[in-house]
Amino acid sequence: MRIACFVESYNFTQKQEVQALQIFSETAKKMGHDFELLGKEILERIDRFDSVFIRATTDPLFTAYTVSRLAEEMEKRVIDDSESIRICSNKIAVYYKLKKANIPMPETRIVYSLDELEYTAEELGYPLVVKSPNSRFSLYVEKANNFSELSTIVRRFMRRSKAVLLQEFMPTPFDWRIGVLGGEAIYSCKYLIPKGGWRIRDYVGNKKVWGDVIAIKLDNIPRKLRKLAEDSAKCIGDGLYGIDIKEFNGKYYVIEVNDNPTIMHGCEDTKNPELYEKIIEALSN
Repeated sequence: MRIACFVESYNFTQKQEVQALQIFSETAKKMGHDFELLGKEILERIDRFDSVFIRATTDPLFTAYTVSRLAEEMEKRVIDDSESIRICSNKIAVYYKLKKANIPMPETRIVYSLDELEYTAEELGYPLVVKSPNSRFSLYVEKANNFSELSTIVRRFMRRSKAVLLQEFMPTPFDWRIGVLGGEAIYSCKYLIPKGGWRIRDYVGNKKVWGDVIAIKLDNIPRKLRKLAEDSAKCIGDGLYGIDIKEFNGKYYVIEVNDNPTIMHGCEDTKNPELYEKIIEALSN
């Protein structure tokens, strides 16, 4: 089996991400497969491979989406599939998928007009979280403590989107991240909130900071948490997803479903190193 891995160098700013790619390559070879890293030249060579693994920014406007669609048209196995990219690139689409399946989430409202902003915010109460539908890595995700802040944020976000999501704020010391592949959890960890911040990637004292990652062996997480992550993933498809979950007042709430989840050596893989083999196996079946 020949596996092509589509990468874009600007995605790999940390050595742990590069190390994870090396492990993917070594794992594939141990399992008897070829594994080749390719940039945009994959578009001209994709017919030579049996499956495609995307490790690049996924968005319907990016090359990764074209790669995914092309692979599907050639009937090749691809992670991430184009439908997952399309859905996960739109938080409103994800919200309605989860809502339809009765997945617990923080109270959420979608606002399409500034006229409905004040009374909608009062329903949720302050502080609240404001999200642009096509945000990622905590970009265009901000907290409003009052209507003045909310109005400023929403006006700015609506320059790039016709709608925004307002969400109940749940202060927690960490977010769960459960990796799910083909409907089954394959790794788990906690993404800690950095000191002085309220989200995983934050700005503290005008300095960008990331919270630490604590890997948890999958067998040691609560069964209810694991099932919630798997149920949430199935709302989107059968690909590879990172499910972000808040644990608040003894209950679990899904806050994000991400395609193309981050996998860094020494972080997500620490307690569940078999995740590499499971992903390669999914690409080779």
